[in-house]
Order: sequence, then structure tokens, then C-alpha cells
Amino acid sequence: MRLLVLTASSFTFSSPALAQSTGPDVRFQNVGDIANFGAVGGIRGYSLGVETCNIGSSDLRWTNLNTPVLAMNAYQLHEGRLLQIGMGWCRTSCCASASTGCGLSCNSHGGDVLGVGCRNVSSGSFGGMHSRLAARSGVNAFTGEISSPTNQSGNAIFRRLQIHETDLDPALNSGALYFAEGVYVGSDDAPAGNSLNNASHKRIEVSPGEYGLLSAGAMEVGVPCIRAWHDHGLGVGKADPRVEVQVVDVPGEGRYWVATKVTEVDGGGFLYDYAVFNLNSDRAAGSLSIALPAGVSVSGVSFHDVEYHSGEPYDNTDWISSADSQSVMWRSPETFAENPNSNALRWGTMYNFWFTSLDGPRPGTATLGLFTPGSSATVSFPVPAPGPLCIADWNFSGGIDSQDFFDFIGSFFVGEADINDSGLTDSQDFFDFLVAFFATC
Repeated sequence: MRLLVLTASSFTFSSPALAQSTGPDVRFQNVGDIANFGAVGGIRGYSLGVETCNIGSSDLRWTNLNTPVLAMNAYQLHEGRLLQIGMGWCRTSCCASASTGCGLSCNSHGGDVLGVGCRNVSSGSFGGMHSRLAARSGVNAFTGEISSPTNQSGNAIFRRLQIHETDLDPALNSGALYFAEGVYVGSDDAPAGNSLNNASHKRIEVSPGEYGLLSAGAMEVGVPCIRAWHDHGLGVGKADPRVEVQVVDVPGEGRYWVATKVTEVDGGGFLYDYAVFNLNSDRAAGSLSIALPAGVSVSGVSFHDVEYHSGEPYDNTDWISSADSQSVMWRSPETFAENPNSNALRWGTMYNFWFTSLDGPRPGTATLGLFTPGSSATVSFPVPAPGPLCIADWNFSGGIDSQDFFDFIGSFFVGEADINDSGLTDSQDFFDFLVAFFATC
């Protein structure tokens, strides 16, 4: 039996090197304290303390109860899959301090601006005040338009970063890793073209007792948490090479991040995992489809999202899934025309999709359908997808060439080329490979 190994994407993503941008540029520099406001019905309410930098060449507008805003998220990496398990409303700003600590010279401008090169620090308890939390639905992450919050109070979890205690309980989630993420939107940052570095994440830990959350490890600045699936997929700081990460841009509209993973299943078959993170697309995504070659079938089609709450207008009904001879698809329960508030993959949010197939991975195509009407209805990008197996494509490149031959020889001489499942690697395996190679399957 051939062992499936998918190499990591040729693209690498890391925290961007510090370089001054043109115009104002807000950056989520670090997670500070994480305020724990208690639980209601088994759900905990949290708020992130934040350190914010302006790494641009102009002062950043800093308006009380308005710009910039920070959407708060939480993630769990458990049993090989990264899921978003928490979502909060957006922290609004107050009055900026002007301290150093951003790696640039601070011009000391504060108050209604965050000066060039300057840092502002704000606690979790302050940012978690109900009156300071603005609805995501009132923010256009692509243009930077922001609606100020309404002054309304509620219980311990109202508007805050909500996480189910069952997702944090160590007895139920042995070995799980956790991450906090913030996604900034600024009313002058986005128009300046500086909104693509506005998501940052950091590993966190659950403290004993009342589900307290503590910062752990280094902040990954300018990189959304979807990247943690690769970077910590085999444990803290241990990358999972099976996870491939890529950026998908909608021309003139917004950016998505996509991560994929294919795992060989005990007993035969393959598990195909896909995660899509919407960084700043206001049009949102309303469907995802994976093209299937003829003769390929799938099973166990599944979906995971995270719930809006506290009066956000969006519906939380799960996406509908289907599979036929041509594709496997997930889609919003209703179209934009039927219900503009139907469940769509909106900015600052990640959804997961997965299925199993007896067929191994081949280069395939995924198509993301945009929810809100606009100039382009879809965007397509490459992903691993199931396809008929050709034993001559030894390195799963999607084509047959001399490298497949050399890779097979390498496997043959270490006894890992049992093509015919005889239990041995022998001359018959070599002849079977040659037949397939020269026939190009």
C-alpha cells in the first residue's frame, strides 16, 4: 500500500517584516490580558486586551466609539482539524495613547489619532464593556465604513467573545490547542490600501478553574489564525506538512485565505479537509464547490461554522450540502435575493468543509461563490481533490514524467513500492510500474 504524503504549499506565510506603509496602517500587535466575564447557559464571555500599532506614514484616525474596530475570534486545533469556536462583536476605540513599542519612531501624536509609529494599549475589561462593542453587521471591512455601537447592556456574554465551555473543557478536548485572533478595520486604513495585514493571532491556554484564558507563545502579526493549522498541526511549533495554505483574492473586492489537508484513513480511503477564512470581503461567500472527475464518489459530507449572537441579524442555519457525479457543494440556505441575512461566510470568519472518498488526491479545482451580487459571481482556485489513481504518477503531481520514475526507484530500493498489495516490494511491482509509466495510465 502506498503511503500518501502531501508536501506543504510552495507559498510560505509569516509575520510580515516591519516596514512603514504609505498612509495610515493599523496593526494588531499583541494580545494582552483576556477578560473573563463569566458564563450563561454553558457559554463563556471574554474580551481581548490589545496592543495596537500604526505602522503607516500618516496618523491613524482614532475616534471614540468608532474607528478602528477589532473583531474578536477564538479557535481550537484538535484531532487534526482547526475550527473557529468563538466569535465576538467588535471592540471600538476611545482615545489613543502614544507610546513606543512598535519598532518605529513614535511621533507622540495621540487622542483622536494614533500617531505614526505609535502604540496604544487597552485592557480586556475596558474593551469588553457592552457600550463599546459594535456589531459586525455595521462594518464594511473592504471600504472601512463603520457604524458606532448602540448603548445597550446585557448579561455576562452579551456581545462579547462567546465560547462554549464544552469546547474548553480539558477532559473533553485532550491535547487541544487554542488561539485568539483579532481582525482590525479602520475607516482610513482600508481606503489607504492597508487592510490586508489587519488579522493577527496568538496561541492561548485554558487555565484551571473558571475557564480563564492566558496568552502563550509569540504573536503572529499580520497573519490570520488559519495559518496555525499548518504551523502547529502536529503540536506546539510542529508544522503539519499536509496542510497547504493559500491566499485567494476577489479582484477589486476582498481577500480570502484557504487551507487544505488530505489524510489517509485507517482501513482505506482519504479524508479531505478544507477551511476558508474571509479576511475582508464585504460581498461574503455563499457557496463552495469541489469539482469531481467522472467515477469518483464521496461520503460523509460535513460542515462547521460559528454562531452570530447578541442581536446580529444574520441567520445561523447550517449550509446545505450535496454531492453528485460532477461536484460536492455546500451553499447558504438561501440566496441573497431570498434573504440578505442568510448564513454567509462574512468578513473576519472561518468555515470548515470536509468529506471522505476512496480515491486519492489529485490536483483539483474549488469554486467559491460570492453571496452578494457584484461584478464577478465566483472565484476559482486549485485544491487537492479525489481522482482516479494512476500508479505511474508516483509523486501526485498530476502528470507523469521522469521525476515520477526517480521517485519510484527511491521507494523501490527501500522496500516501499508494493504496488500490487502483495505484501512485498519485488520485481513484479517494478514491472507493473513500468507498464503504467509507458502507457501513461
